[in-house]
Amino acid sequence: MNISVSTQVTANYRLFNEEGLCLNPEAAEQTLHFQPGKGQALPALEEQLLGCSVGDHKRITLEANQAFGPHRPELVFEAIKDHLPPGDIQPGMTFSPGGQQGKFSLRVVKLTEQGALLDGNHPLAGQTLTWEVTIEKVEPAAMDPQSSNDHQPLQWKPLNG
Repeated sequence: MNISVSTQVTANYRLFNEEGLCLNPEAAEQTLHFQPGKGQALPALEEQLLGCSVGDHKRITLEANQAFGPHRPELVFEAIKDHLPPGDIQPGMTFSPGGQQGKFSLRVVKLTEQGALLDGNHPLAGQTLTWEVTIEKVEPAAMDPQSSNDHQPLQWKPLNG
C-alpha cells in the first residue's frame, strides 16, 4: 500500500542540520506517526513521502520556509520578572503563556537584570534540515467522523470601520 491521504503512516527518521550534525542523537531513530493532510507532520515532508510504501528509505531536505519557518527576530523579547512564571527560571527552560494550553511556547534564552530574554521561535526555525526517513507501516486510516484536530486554526476577520 502506498502513502496517500487515506492512510496512516508510521516512519522512523533521523534529523540533520546543514552541517550534517544529527539533531536526535539520543536515539538511533525517532518514530513519526501521521495521516497525510491532517496537519500532523510538516506539509512539505508529507508531500515528499506521498506514494512511498513500506521499506522505502528517503532523504528529504527542506529549506527553513518549508520546515519550521524563518527565524523571526520580533519573537525574541525581554520580559520583566513580574510577567514571568514564579519559581527558578533558567536558560533553556520553556513554558507556555497563559491560555495557550501548550500550543505556543517560549524558550528562556538568558536571564537579564529586569527578567529574561525569551524566544517564541521554534528551536529549529531558520534552519535547512534533512530527514532520513524509513517507512515502517502504511495502513488504511481509521474513518472516524467524530474526530477532529485538538485545535482550530486562527481565522483572520476584517475589522468593520
